[in-house]
Amino acid sequence: MNIQNLINKIKNNLTPDLLKKEYRELNKNNTMYGHCYVATETLYHILNDKNFKPFYAKDENGINHWWLQNSLGKILDVTKEQYLTINKKPPYSKGKKGAFLTKQPSKRSKILINRLYENL
Repeated sequence: MNIQNLINKIKNNLTPDLLKKEYRELNKNNTMYGHCYVATETLYHILNDKNFKPFYAKDENGINHWWLQNSLGKILDVTKEQYLTINKKPPYSKGKKGAFLTKQPSKRSKILINRLYENL
């Protein structure tokens, strides 16, 4: 499966139950909003390409946005549409290399991974 197909599959399986409580209300008008961490974490674990590292930065609203990036600057951002739909740009220029809270997929990421394999 190519990377874009994998990203599309992840996007198609993002649902409000995967959101942290504080993002659920805001997500109603922007379905990608609040999913960047779990989507990026899931892509990272499935892709299993150590050239891509997690990056994050605060956007203009003070909310952390997450994506994967390699040393050449190539960006894989599952939820970038959350910015494009409001005519904003993701905060890539302020990006810092980050780390996920757990080395193995988190509980939410495991749910998403299971959905992806069920829908293959």
